[in-house]
Amino acid sequence: MLGYLIVPLLIVIVVNLVMKYFLKDKKKKDKGFVLLYQRLSYRRRFIRALWGIPFMLLMYFIIYQQEVFTETQLQVVALVFLLTVLFDAGYNYYRWKKEEQTA
Repeated sequence: MLGYLIVPLLIVIVVNLVMKYFLKDKKKKDKGFVLLYQRLSYRRRFIRALWGIPFMLLMYFIIYQQEVFTETQLQVVALVFLLTVLFDAGYNYYRWKKEEQTA
């Protein structure tokens, strides 16, 4: 199972780093549609993180219904999902407020 996770995770990390490098000096957008996460302002990233909560719950429900994990593994998955959302939203909120103070 771990082999199925490593390759996609590496691809996501590499693509994210490449996009971050190429878009680091571009102006961030605060209105309108933006496909690339790196082009969003921190306010919009925070909003996107909050919109991700229902999708995270849906993914957890689907994983739970598949019955491929033990109860302990499901608790670990839930904890990882929760910490990911909290860290992402918290970090983007912090950067948004910091950006507002400097502007």
